[in-house]
Amino acid sequence: MQATPPPLRTTTRWLAHLRGLPRDARDTLFLLAVAAITLVPLAAHLPGWAVAGSGALLAWRALLAGRNRPLPSRWWLALLLMLGVVGALLQFHTIFGRDPGITLVSLLLGLKALETRNRRDAYVLFYLGFFGVSANFLYSQSALTAGWMLLATAGWITALINANLPAGEPPLRQRLWLTTKLLAFGTPAMVVLFLLFPRFAGPLWALPSSAPNATGLSDQMDAGSIASLARDDSVAFRVEFLGPRPPERELYWRGPVLTHFNGRQWSPLPVSPQAMSAGLDQPRNVRTEGPGIRYAVTLQPSQQPFIFALDAAEGAPVLDGQPQTDVTQLSNLELRASRPLTRLTRYDITSYPHFSYGPRRLSPRLAADLQLPPGDNPRTVALGERLARQARANGGGPLQVAQNVLQMFRHEPFHYSLNPGAYPGRNQIDDFLFDRRVGFCEHYAQAFVVLLRAAGIPARIVTGYQGGRENPIDHTWVVRQSDAHAWAEYWVAGRGWLRADPTAMVDPSRIDRSGQTLAAREPLLGIAAFGPRDAALLLRLRNLSDALNNAWNQWVLDYGQTRQNNLLRDLGMAQPNWAQLSALAVAALSLAVSLMGLLLVWERRKTDPWDAAYAALRARLSQAGIASAASDPPAALAARLRQSALAPATVTEACALLDALERWRYARADTDQARTRRQHLRQLRRRMARLRLQPGLAGQN
Repeated sequence: MQATPPPLRTTTRWLAHLRGLPRDARDTLFLLAVAAITLVPLAAHLPGWAVAGSGALLAWRALLAGRNRPLPSRWWLALLLMLGVVGALLQFHTIFGRDPGITLVSLLLGLKALETRNRRDAYVLFYLGFFGVSANFLYSQSALTAGWMLLATAGWITALINANLPAGEPPLRQRLWLTTKLLAFGTPAMVVLFLLFPRFAGPLWALPSSAPNATGLSDQMDAGSIASLARDDSVAFRVEFLGPRPPERELYWRGPVLTHFNGRQWSPLPVSPQAMSAGLDQPRNVRTEGPGIRYAVTLQPSQQPFIFALDAAEGAPVLDGQPQTDVTQLSNLELRASRPLTRLTRYDITSYPHFSYGPRRLSPRLAADLQLPPGDNPRTVALGERLARQARANGGGPLQVAQNVLQMFRHEPFHYSLNPGAYPGRNQIDDFLFDRRVGFCEHYAQAFVVLLRAAGIPARIVTGYQGGRENPIDHTWVVRQSDAHAWAEYWVAGRGWLRADPTAMVDPSRIDRSGQTLAAREPLLGIAAFGPRDAALLLRLRNLSDALNNAWNQWVLDYGQTRQNNLLRDLGMAQPNWAQLSALAVAALSLAVSLMGLLLVWERRKTDPWDAAYAALRARLSQAGIASAASDPPAALAARLRQSALAPATVTEACALLDALERWRYARADTDQARTRRQHLRQLRRRMARLRLQPGLAGQN
């Protein structure tokens, strides 16, 4: 006979030990497991000492329950609470606010579990648990968070039901089924309120992100800042094209435009909020060719004011989901919001991929696009000046200089790398162009701009995103942080600003993937070291997750006034006002509650099988003069039978039935024995039907 593997034996032994524990201990372990499920997502946002502390408190309580040891003294708990408060003060310098408050709640969950001695304490623990469920949404409102919190909510409801079933050993399956029914009863009212409650501005239930740091691109760039995003697989924004999609090589999503260079860092020209609101820095001489491209963008919260759009956007879009936030299109075609974007934002926009813009003649406004730090990168400056002299000698101009620089990147041994390493020192562009020749897109863009400025040609850097990838599940275009890119613009008299992308000269596949997956460039697939099949599976799972999150974002987080009006318009209500919406919501809610009430009435009319069997036996005994109440336990009725005048055989049989009912009701049983228990109850019902109530000798005289 084959021996049982040690891990299986250990698991079996552990399950047997768990089944052998008293009900109170098993209920406590279940409660602690639900608390751990609630706290797991918060671990990424709380201080390490708080995560370790709350985990240690829950583990301590589980150890006491498993070994049936007494709870610690309240003096110890008070001391631990004081240490937690001191830790929060040292960490956050306050105990008020989101992060310190949730830190203390996570510790209170463990402390209250160590103090729970009666039902009142348990209810306080339930309150803290449901508060912890709500606290998770202060950090994330994603579909994954919602699904995980639904699991936690079901666990807390099951624990609450368990606390109100003090008698017997109800199986876990029965409690979970009751939890499922309660959630099902509340779902229709929740859906009605969500769909029909009047939206006066943006989404009702979407919470602003309060992440302390901005994400993605910023308006400051140095060598390596964009390369740091190369392994970030998070979504920057999603796009739904409302017509044909341009080729991927034309998908340049414009972001911050950088002009000032101090030798190490690039930054934009300052634009005052007053100038933005007054429209003093607007694009001039924008010339477009061909039809426009219509699309809708769903932008993730970034804590930045940047609005991304394809070059060149028709104008500033209206943001859905950002009340009191205006968008301005600057003279460099950059779109900038009046405040940082702290929540999911959606906007519709039209762009023209074939365009030109900017002044036709050299003007003082272009002076900032010619400035270089004096004395920096002397070899690069000398090369730019030499290229300018050669172009003039050949009768050429800025176009020839730009083409010569691009051809240099194409034909000389430059290399594109996701990990180019640092370029320390003052003359980093000299080191890049003449020594190492390894860089990411920002290295090539800034070298191109410095060379052209040295040649007397206005030039600047444009940052944003390039490309993206279509999700084959929902056919949305997904742009990730790893698609962050930097390119250049240079000015030509009579034509204005022209785009140049030096990275395309060094590595054309970075710009034109032609639908081919570059596994080596996929941040997610970098962990798939098990072969192409595993990489393909990870890619499918990521696409499925993206599609789920996109649907969640569009129909839950982004369900605002516009989407509500569209839904009601499809239902035949054109331009509903708040009074009509309120009346419709009340009517639909009343209907949903009425239906749920009817279901509850029908549910209550269903008799518990054990209650029905016990009532039938009590009715049979009452015919023989043995009166009883529904609240009388079977043991009390059996004692009354033994003192009656019924025949001994009848008393013995009836007491055996009562004893069987007592054991069936209150004996512990596993969930896999439910079918056997039901069969046993049916057998008891058949024995009751055959029970003959014969009077004893005293009754016959």
